[in-house]
Amino acid sequence: MQSYHLRYTLRPAAFKLTADTEKHTDPTQMNAPAADRVVCGRNDTADLQLLVCADSAFSLTLDHHPYFAQNHNLPTVRVALDAPFSSVLSHIDLNIINDGTYRADALLSAPTAEIPANEIASVYLNLTVPAETEPGCYPCSIRFFGCHGVFDEQLLSELSFTVDVRAFVFPENKDNGFHLDLWQHCSNLARKHEVPLWSDAHFAVLEPYVKSLADLGVKCVTVVASEIPWNGQWCYQMPQNANLYEYAMIGVTKHTDGTFSYDYEPMQRYIDLCAKYGIDECISVFGLANVWRTTAYLPDGQIINPDYPDGMNIRYLDEADGMYKYMRRGQDIEDYIRALEQYFITTGQIDRIRIAADEPSVLEPFQRSLERLHTAAPSFRCKTACNLPEFVEAFAHLMDDFIFDIDTVADRFDELQATFAAHPDKRFLYYVCCGPDFPNNFLKSELVESYFLGIYASFANLQGFLRWNYTVFNDDPRQSAVTHNWNNGDTHFVYPARNGAPLLTLRWHALRRGIRFFVLLEQLKKQGRLGEHRTAIFRVLRTENQSKLIHNENKRDSFSCDIADYEALWVHLLELLS
Repeated sequence: MQSYHLRYTLRPAAFKLTADTEKHTDPTQMNAPAADRVVCGRNDTADLQLLVCADSAFSLTLDHHPYFAQNHNLPTVRVALDAPFSSVLSHIDLNIINDGTYRADALLSAPTAEIPANEIASVYLNLTVPAETEPGCYPCSIRFFGCHGVFDEQLLSELSFTVDVRAFVFPENKDNGFHLDLWQHCSNLARKHEVPLWSDAHFAVLEPYVKSLADLGVKCVTVVASEIPWNGQWCYQMPQNANLYEYAMIGVTKHTDGTFSYDYEPMQRYIDLCAKYGIDECISVFGLANVWRTTAYLPDGQIINPDYPDGMNIRYLDEADGMYKYMRRGQDIEDYIRALEQYFITTGQIDRIRIAADEPSVLEPFQRSLERLHTAAPSFRCKTACNLPEFVEAFAHLMDDFIFDIDTVADRFDELQATFAAHPDKRFLYYVCCGPDFPNNFLKSELVESYFLGIYASFANLQGFLRWNYTVFNDDPRQSAVTHNWNNGDTHFVYPARNGAPLLTLRWHALRRGIRFFVLLEQLKKQGRLGEHRTAIFRVLRTENQSKLIHNENKRDSFSCDIADYEALWVHLLELLS
């Protein structure tokens, strides 16, 4: 067997491997003290990263199957984890960010990767700790076996670590009190996996993505009720190949007698699929309020339906001539909305329906749109992502959910706290998207920023978090997910695998950990331990002046970016609650 020197170490789950513009990793990233203990609760996960490198090229495999590299000179190193918990080991891929350098992100499904000489391979270790596990310390080990071709394996080395299980039992996602709303873009998945829209093959693709949403703790179903409600995010202006149009889940037919009928089967099938995995708290219906104008197809201010105050695109098949057309008359649009309301009433779903609006910025036209909607369908309740606290008073009679961007939460902190207290029957969330630069969930963002987002939700008395993305992929996101002028990672939390399933990411796992920070902090609130709650948060929050949170030039003046601070806070909270 070819001789080589193997190096390895363990890092916390929030470590993010970086590489330069040539995709070369700096070997000094191996030098920090090893993480030989991971602390978790019960019904939790114990996560670590394993870094491995060698002075000559090799294949690194994570399962028991044989692997023969095309380059017959490559030796194979096999990693074997011995732990009392079920585990998943995944190679971590790197993707380019906007400055041309690389960051670790996707957790690959392929068990083997070929590693160049002196480059670092990173592996994600995800161990599931059941609720019935007895608290205590559990020894675990990783053994490295080497072989070459058809020669027998040899034990190269071994390292040990401990899983320290604390008594606190995390609730199931459906009971965790955190309202996570990640918008779903089903049409994009049909395009990426090359299956017909709303076909059986499409739903077969959707199912593992829905499961991954449920595993993360998502509470809302995304339904699209008119064509291209986000105007394709203006993808026609983007230099990348990125078709981002989303299509309606409802089919419409105009019969020869002038009446319309509606096919709700694709929409209901998706709702039922989500419910199968426990995503059933809320059904967000997009495309009926604050629809983004289709400016590429309607230049010079032209409006497709001038006698209705919202520019929705409702496509139908006209049986009289066999042509597809779009509704122009306000009365037809109102009939469409009214029929949808009645469908949700008769199927017993109306209480979970929220007509969703995306970032209305001017009160008066939005008010006209909602009043027209409510006149046609008075049972519909609404939700909106917005940046104006004034919307709460203006629309409290129609809306149950208000979602503010983090800039508004920070800049108008005291005012919003009073608003929250005055409306205890409403649900208040917050969101990040294309901005701010920090804290955020970009590839360039430090993973502890996702931890901080959960912590800050508890501090600001918010009930959850929203992001506009989950699967907004350009045409080749595995090669480069940079899209438009957005930061890479702004558009997705997972990647499309070639087997039709999603590849999770470090950012996916970090957001889940951030939610668990929220759960622990909210438990302190429930126990009336408000002083301990505040003290715990200020172990990572660096400013009393909330308006400085997102306006500091250096994010480290706003909140800690030190992984050790979050590891210590995690242990502290588990000790307080165990």
